[in-house]
Amino acid sequence: MSFTLIETPEDLKVLNRELLEREYLGLDTEFRRTTKDNMKLAMLQINDGEEIYLIDSIKIKNPKDHCDFLFSDSVIKIFHSCKEDLEAIYSWTGNVMVNLFDTQLANAFLDGSYSIGYQRLVQERLGITLDKRETRSNWIRRPLSDSQLSYAASDVEYLIYIFKEQHEALTHSHKLDWQKEDIYFLISSTFNPLACAEKIVSTQTKAEELELLNKFNVIIRNIAIKEEINPTLFFSKKNQKDFIRLALSRGSKEAFRSITNWRKLLIEDPLNQLLNKY
Repeated sequence: MSFTLIETPEDLKVLNRELLEREYLGLDTEFRRTTKDNMKLAMLQINDGEEIYLIDSIKIKNPKDHCDFLFSDSVIKIFHSCKEDLEAIYSWTGNVMVNLFDTQLANAFLDGSYSIGYQRLVQERLGITLDKRETRSNWIRRPLSDSQLSYAASDVEYLIYIFKEQHEALTHSHKLDWQKEDIYFLISSTFNPLACAEKIVSTQTKAEELELLNKFNVIIRNIAIKEEINPTLFFSKKNQKDFIRLALSRGSKEAFRSITNWRKLLIEDPLNQLLNKY
């Protein structure tokens, strides 16, 4: 697999101009994280549909404004499980990306596994087995080995192919806007978390709450089956409990503000009917 290694600000500046002309890019990162708030980007991998680029963010310590493609509304950035990539790129640039597509999230919207890894997704969709032996190698130390560089390039090799397939399926099933809502929600919660999330205490007995949650879970599962989406993506059991407690203590309108609009539209009527009995 061929790739181009970008190791200087001058080369990054030239590449940035080229990538700003692309409609979409497949991206991945390698990073080191020691604590929740201590992350260092080691490498940014990019597939523009014609060539793969590996940007060495250890050698290019300050990208300045030479990576505007990451923050362009006109360029779709395709990731697989993008949350940590968002944080890693933020640690390098100090900026938050926009216009993202997540192949892991899309898989769940298309009734697939909620937490499928990139390697398994490529295996399922393309029948190709990726070599993951360098996953936990030291990405901060230089020089990087040929094996590490090849591994890094392989992590973006098939993203665009999968994206095209998923984008078409999401468009056909009218779920593309749902994914956009979820990504916007993810970005907001990652970089603007609540300073102190208040824990809502149940106003019911354990038996009453369990009965209500069981009924709500049936509603969630039935809607997930009808809409052909992964039920955990739609409404995990933990989120169901938090949501129901919020709805009972502060009202359903307040609870609906805590979820995305597409979820609200799907559950509003059956939930209100259920809560009217309590």
